[in-house]
Amino acid sequence: MILKPVQQSSTAAALKAERDRDMAQAMQDCENEQCARLANMARLRALRLENERAESKAAVPRSAKRKKAETETGRAPLEHWT
Repeated sequence: MILKPVQQSSTAAALKAERDRDMAQAMQDCENEQCARLANMARLRALRLENERAESKAAVPRSAKRKKAETETGRAPLEHWT
């Protein structure tokens, strides 16, 4: 059995502890970046859906409104019967 000198083993332990701290910090940084990325994606998705909703409301033709009224009640409203 070969025994390491005390100074060499304490240096190795210090290096291992430093690597462990660096690894923990890297994991924390990665988690923070992922959280920020997901929050940004959610914000952009909400903006996109809001824009699409506004565009679809502005682009609904009159006949589509009539068809919507027909499908909601199951029949055409009386004002459209001629």
